Amino acid sequence: MEKKLYRGALIFFVVMLLISILWPYEQKLQDWDLDPDYAVRESDEIFFNNTRIHLYSTEERKELAQQGFKAHRYLRCSKDTNDPFLNFTIINSWRTDQAYILAEPSSKDLFSDTVQISINDSVVGIQLGYMDFEDHYKMAAWIFQNSLANQDAYLLIDGDSLNLFGTEGNQNANYVVLKDYFRLIGRYQ
Repeated sequence: MEKKLYRGALIFFVVMLLISILWPYEQKLQDWDLDPDYAVRESDEIFFNNTRIHLYSTEERKELAQQGFKAHRYLRCSKDTNDPFLNFTIINSWRTDQAYILAEPSSKDLFSDTVQISINDSVVGIQLGYMDFEDHYKMAAWIFQNSLANQDAYLLIDGDSLNLFGTEGNQNANYVVLKDYFRLIGRYQ
C-alpha cells in the first residue's frame, strides 16, 4: 500500500513537471487596443508595493502629496546629465487609484520642447514641456511593445540618432520600469 502511494505521488509530480515544461507561462499584453483608463486594481498595487517598491525611490514633495501624487523613480536609472536621454517615472495617484507613466529628460537644457523618437521607420514626437499623460502613455506603450520585439528606440536630435536611454544599462532599467508600470495598470501579465 505504501509503495503504491509513493508511486502515485511520483507519477503526479512527473506529470506536473511535464505539463509545466510543455505549456510554460507566457507573459501577455492584455487589452492593448483599449484606451487607457490608468486604473490600478488593489491586487496589482499590493503586488507592486510588496515586491517592487524597494527598487524605486519615492518622491513625496509637499505639493505632490497635497494633490495625492507620488513619483516612483527606478534606482538603477542613470542620473548623468551630460548626455541627452529619457527616463521613465511612474506617477501614482493614490487618491484616485490611478497610475501614470512620464518620460523625463536627463537635462531640460539638452532638449527642445518637442522630442522626436524613432523605431525602425516610425517616428513619433512628444512634448516634454507639459504633462500630457495620454501622450506619454501612448509613447511608452509604443516603446514597450517594440522592446518586446527587441527593437530599440532612438532620439533624433539635430540629424543625429542617439539611443533613447543613453546606455544599454539604462535602457534595460527603463524597460523594467515600463514592465512594472504596465503590470501595475493591468495591461501586461
